[in-house]
Amino acid sequence: MPESGLPRLHFHRYEFKYLLDPDTLPGVIRELDLRLQRDVNSGAEGDYFVRSHYFDTDSFELYHEKLAGLRKRYKFRLRSYSASSSYVQPLFLELKGRNGNLVYKHRMLLDPSDTEEALGRGTTDLAGLLMQRQDLCNTGRRFVYDVFRKRISPSVVVDYRRTAFENRANPDFRVTLDRGTMAYRSFPTGHPHTECYGISDGFQVLEIKFRYRMPAWFLRLIQEFQLDLVSFSKFAYATGAVYMDSLPSSLDRLFERRPACLS
Repeated sequence: MPESGLPRLHFHRYEFKYLLDPDTLPGVIRELDLRLQRDVNSGAEGDYFVRSHYFDTDSFELYHEKLAGLRKRYKFRLRSYSASSSYVQPLFLELKGRNGNLVYKHRMLLDPSDTEEALGRGTTDLAGLLMQRQDLCNTGRRFVYDVFRKRISPSVVVDYRRTAFENRANPDFRVTLDRGTMAYRSFPTGHPHTECYGISDGFQVLEIKFRYRMPAWFLRLIQEFQLDLVSFSKFAYATGAVYMDSLPSSLDRLFERRPACLS
């Protein structure tokens, strides 16, 4: 996905999610198109591809923090916009966390070829690469710290198509629709294995993101279409599907994840 101008690197906002079934979806899209604009990065079909490469510990500490519903938690991921077998621009290292109801996201741009080469040698080499940067920000420093303190390493990869709507007069308000969400076990390089798991069951995930208040018209949309607020973590569903739901997955966790975290 091409970035227009300088990419935004810091976000603090509220995020609420709703599941849309195929019968509800057309009406909701019609209302969104009447009031908002499609994201400037949308392709010919009005959407774009997203890939998230998540990190976790060998004991899946971050996954269990999510299941426990800790009010303060965070995780790291690489965010890319290509299904390529190698990293391409733009590539971000993202720190996404929650403090109560407020969600924050901080990200830094990475060089794709340097990242590819470093992760090919192990997660500690990626940390070493970051430590060499003159512009190392707090996100990078915290990632380095967790690589050595928690021994985080690539865990799962999540792919989906995103239809995004924005109010260009108010960049702090945004609505997204995600569909076709697929989960993969991650190689130590962060790239996905070939076996995939569907985790959205034909539903689309609608997410509203705002900094100060939800618009009155969206409240009316919720009431009109009887949308129910849900907790839907792609990271948690992917980890559960890939590692927790079968004996073979449990063996993958034992024989693959632990050596990766110790590299």
